[in-house]
Amino acid sequence: MGSIRTPVTTTGLLRSENHEATCTVRATKVELAGSAGSVFEYADFSIENVSKNLPEGVYQITAFGKTQAVRYKNGFWIAP
Repeated sequence: MGSIRTPVTTTGLLRSENHEATCTVRATKVELAGSAGSVFEYADFSIENVSKNLPEGVYQITAFGKTQAVRYKNGFWIAP
């Protein structure tokens, strides 16, 4: 079966033990063709427009109803 890929954007929340900031999260919604939208996942995340300067470190990002760990290092958000 094929898939349908759609770019999507939402507001995300970045949190660490001592810091919190909102951001824009862009991703690709990958939907199983023929599933009428009931079978999908998000891929290719991009964190942008963070509401304040954050120090390097590990954060939890909540977006699209899911929470996962990310690392901020040298000005880039990456998977840990």
